[in-house]
Amino acid sequence: MKHPSDQHTLELPEIPLLKKRGRPAIHGKPMSAAERKRRSRSMQVGRATRDHNQRLPKALSVEIDASLHQRLKRYCEANGMTQIEALEQLIQTLPEV
Repeated sequence: MKHPSDQHTLELPEIPLLKKRGRPAIHGKPMSAAERKRRSRSMQVGRATRDHNQRLPKALSVEIDASLHQRLKRYCEANGMTQIEALEQLIQTLPEV
């Protein structure tokens, strides 16, 4: 393998070129971490909209009374579920509007 700007050295026949190391570039140049994450989120949303069994990651930030939070934690521990599962179960019981 020779340097791309080397004009004097010949390539040896029948020696395969080594594949470049690292993450493959898209559109000819490497993506930044922010671009990769944006692409990842976009692909997650696309998969979730095509297949409704896929989870669509959405952040939910709420402020509740500390006693209600303790009640939710006790409920989850008693029923062997996570807080996410309990909230999803509660939301599914809401009537459609």
